[in-house]
Amino acid sequence: MKILYAIAVLALMSTSADAWQVVERCTFSQFNGRVCTTSYLNDPPRNPAQEQEDEKARRASIDKWEAFCKPTRTYDSEGVVRLAYAKKGCEFGRSE
Repeated sequence: MKILYAIAVLALMSTSADAWQVVERCTFSQFNGRVCTTSYLNDPPRNPAQEQEDEKARRASIDKWEAFCKPTRTYDSEGVVRLAYAKKGCEFGRSE
């Protein structure tokens, strides 16, 4: 049985990812029965300038958080990295 699961997983993983979404809408009528329409939505074209602005905004947000929280790495008895913060609430994303 495990072999069948492994084959199924490998088959699903080997399919290529498509760059569009499939939207299927179904309606039911007592006269026509079930009627479904399928439409394909293409992904919007990439805008490198917008992606660069988004990256700058994300980096600014991270820098603001690091300046406020001042995270420092500590290691527990198991050797796992833990972060310690200068202010309360930073582990939940607080940045002011």
